[in-house]
Amino acid sequence: MQTLDSFVAAAQLSDLHTAAASSRAARRARTAPAAPNGARLVLRRAAAEDEGALARLARLDSAPRLTGEVLVAEVDDHIVAAIPVGGGRAIADPFRPTADVVELLRARAERVGAPAARVRRPRLRLPRVRVA
Repeated sequence: MQTLDSFVAAAQLSDLHTAAASSRAARRARTAPAAPNGARLVLRRAAAEDEGALARLARLDSAPRLTGEVLVAEVDDHIVAAIPVGGGRAIADPFRPTADVVELLRARAERVGAPAARVRRPRLRLPRVRVA
């Protein structure tokens, strides 16, 4: 019959194996090559100097220009896709394979645009003083 100590030891061993597997996967991801052609992908918020590139991208995609806060995806310092943070239609370069990049932008826009979870603080209740 197993004792409580052996159950605890088995659980700890399982946790250690899980942590080691996660660490190995993270190490492999860090050392993996970026892309076969050496391309570098950057997701960031659009800045004022990106207006010209966003207008060109909208013309290429035959879409209206994006307004408001926008996230862009750059591959090798060229904007290839953009999406409004509040949600909406993404625009992308139709002459490049950008479906995966647009999905990454959608996921990032959901994270950026989600309202922060409100932390509820306990109210400080002071005793009432009655004057007689």
